Amino acid sequence: MPHAPIDELEDGVLLLDAERRVIRVNRAFQSLLSLPDTRDLTGADGMALVRTHLAPLIDDAGTAGRLLAALRDREPLSGLECRIAPDRWMACSVRVPGDGAVLLLVSDIAARKESEEKGHRLGQEHRYYRETFDLAPDGYFVCDPEGTILDVNLAGAVLLARDRRNLIGTLSTDYIAPEDGKACRDLVAQFEAGAPGPLRGIEVTIQPATGAPVPVSLSATAVRDGRGSLTEILWLARDITRRKRTDAERERLLAENQSLAADLAAERDILRTVMEYTDVHLAYLDPHFRFVRVNTAYAEGSGYKKEELLGRNHFDLFPNPENQAVFERVRDTGEPFRIYAKPFTYENQPERGTTYWDWSLVPVKDARGGVQGLVFSLADVTERVRAGEEILIRNKRLAVLNAVITASASAFTLDELLDNTLDAVLDNLGFDLGSIYMLEEGERMHAIIRCHRGVSEFALMHNGRLNVRHWPYNRVFVAGQPWFVEGGEDASGRNLDVLADFGAASLAFIPLTAESSVIGALVLGSTAAREIPEETRLILEAVGREVGSGVLRGMLYSRLEEANREANLYLDILTHDIKNADNVTNIYAELLDEALSGKEREYLKRLRAGIRKSIDITANVTTIRKIRESRAALHPVDLDGVIREEIAHHPDARITYEGLRVIVLADDLLPEIFTNLIGNAEKHGGPGVEIEIVVEDAEDGGLVLVTVADTGPGVPDEAKEVIFSRFEQGKARESGQGLGLSICRMLVVRYGGRIWVEDRVPGHPGCGAAFRLTLREAEGGESGEETE
Repeated sequence: MPHAPIDELEDGVLLLDAERRVIRVNRAFQSLLSLPDTRDLTGADGMALVRTHLAPLIDDAGTAGRLLAALRDREPLSGLECRIAPDRWMACSVRVPGDGAVLLLVSDIAARKESEEKGHRLGQEHRYYRETFDLAPDGYFVCDPEGTILDVNLAGAVLLARDRRNLIGTLSTDYIAPEDGKACRDLVAQFEAGAPGPLRGIEVTIQPATGAPVPVSLSATAVRDGRGSLTEILWLARDITRRKRTDAERERLLAENQSLAADLAAERDILRTVMEYTDVHLAYLDPHFRFVRVNTAYAEGSGYKKEELLGRNHFDLFPNPENQAVFERVRDTGEPFRIYAKPFTYENQPERGTTYWDWSLVPVKDARGGVQGLVFSLADVTERVRAGEEILIRNKRLAVLNAVITASASAFTLDELLDNTLDAVLDNLGFDLGSIYMLEEGERMHAIIRCHRGVSEFALMHNGRLNVRHWPYNRVFVAGQPWFVEGGEDASGRNLDVLADFGAASLAFIPLTAESSVIGALVLGSTAAREIPEETRLILEAVGREVGSGVLRGMLYSRLEEANREANLYLDILTHDIKNADNVTNIYAELLDEALSGKEREYLKRLRAGIRKSIDITANVTTIRKIRESRAALHPVDLDGVIREEIAHHPDARITYEGLRVIVLADDLLPEIFTNLIGNAEKHGGPGVEIEIVVEDAEDGGLVLVTVADTGPGVPDEAKEVIFSRFEQGKARESGQGLGLSICRMLVVRYGGRIWVEDRVPGHPGCGAAFRLTLREAEGGESGEETE
């Protein structure tokens, strides 16, 4: 069998015999070792060659040692990555094909490493943007200029009461009240006219999927491409329902209070009606802050009856120096005062705790401008404030979980996952020491500390290894229950001993579970706080579940990698060992061809046909693998040169070729398309089949149409749709054809085109087939003269 043209390979190749002597070495390998191309290394000591010329290039001695050991011991080695310069990497693989031989392959992976680093940085930036976008308190909508929603954050989906996935692709104008549509269209028109933006201050009404219409304030920012064309509009929608209600109610009450104070003597009945039928607490006080009139809401809220309030000084009942100073300032200056969500505690009603109030103090003036009284109004906003605090707590929980999820997603190994998770938890929850334990494999009797932060040497010495079968650690590692150890006054002696061992005032033990089994525990401690708040406990339990899920994902990823390695091993056996065996068998078959005659020669002919089919299938599998694994960018390729070179490989075929000379976007696998199409026509066309290849401009601009037609039996109509599907073909088709046409489709799609089959003579399938495909022209590639 002739040697493969390994000198044309971009990867370095060194083949050694059982004595580690050089059998073959290509130019790429000699170039890597800075050896002259003319130097013949055949028979040289291969180990010495690698030790003196290749190993010194590797900056890590351990990696170089692994490579030498694999060559010396004939141990297979795959994808060993080595840095040979600050910005240059190579991947070394050792193969043991048999008979004691050893094959060393060296690939330049600098471009891949740089791409991975860029991808990692872009991923971090994308996650930061996504986190900011998704957790924003206001609704954000990304729309195209026609109003189609391209993206929406969680707050926007909540505002419209719909799932985010269901919103994407719908028109934003469908959710805006018809009477407000013109305002939005006018804003878009400003952007289309070139307004730089952002544009603010548009108030419209939207209609959620469920519930009442919601007033919102809209702001918009234009997104333009490099030519200044409008491509997207980012809308910010802020719910102003509460503001409108609060402002309307406050303005109404303020106006009413001022009117009532001015006409108090003449309109007492109106004042009484207004005061009695509002939920706002209202009181009228004289300049000495004595109650003159209060409404029922105020009396009930204060805990006193009306008669108990009237005539009494406000600050005798509710002493508060800060509030008294405000009252005195309003009385002395005649300027009203307003404050929102002011905290207040009833001294005579401690069970109510701290309440929050929006309140205003408006002076009532006489004709000369003197202050003759004060109208005091209060609105209880305790529930609103507490709801806001609850939102903050939930946001904190989401922030912690998001940090843990981000840390888990960015890790490539279990140790990296645990380190990242521990850092994220300590940074977000206020603990100052922490560690993660993992159960030993096997009998699972002990938990070993895998990573730690802020833990003293004393604690590591005493708690680096925990017996999980004994109390109290069995409740965590066996029962899977969280355990919170607090150092309060009522703490047990056992708990105090545990805290002393860990050097903490409080501890949290959170089990980590994967596939319903405890695999370890997260241990966090504070050296200052003796108690762990309930909210923090809930967050920690959620963190434990998430970390367990991350570990499970890591385990599944490892299994997937193992399965992938095993699949690649089978492919290596198929594409290398079987190919070699076929080639050797074919050589012996050729030798027998001269020695046999009669039936034996016919049998040999069939044997050789089977060998050729096996070789074709192996080549097809190799091509598919190259397509799947190839990450090379498309580049300009001379289509005319590819076709002519492929025609030269079929000297006995009757092939005509005409068309444009054109440069297309493809890669080094482009010849495989014409290898399969011409080979398919020869194989199924029968003796004397004629093949015609035509290259012409396609109807769509920037595309080239290529036709490969033959005068063979054609393709039945029922097979035209499935003939390019892998392992599917029409009747009387051999298995190799189905795979070969599948390769053609895979490559054409990769190049941005499409492929199909028609009748050479329309309406007459039996008169031959015409395979047609389109390819993209390379930019700047000009069509030349027609060729024949």
